[in-house]
Amino acid sequence: MEQRKRSFSRSREDKKPFRKEGDGAFGGPSGGSRRTMRQARFSIPKGTEINYKNIAFLQKCLTERGKVFSRRMTNANAKQQRQLAEAVKLARFLGLLPVGSSKRK
Repeated sequence: MEQRKRSFSRSREDKKPFRKEGDGAFGGPSGGSRRTMRQARFSIPKGTEINYKNIAFLQKCLTERGKVFSRRMTNANAKQQRQLAEAVKLARFLGLLPVGSSKRK
């Protein structure tokens, strides 16, 4: 029995070249990864104490629907994000922040 060699790679003629200079493998202009980095909405200044009494600061960390922004959006580290979540929960419990939004579909 004679075994055939299988070639899984295509020849150079079969491969399609990129359309333009700088066109990446994933179709993006940079040719980098598929993920796009989002700009942080705001960053927590160094030395800022995350406290349930600071309502103006906590409202910046919430969406219109009342959800806490992710770490990627707030540019916070893990410890700050935990403190932020606890402060929001406590402020909601005390009635300083609304539990949810009044807009429902």
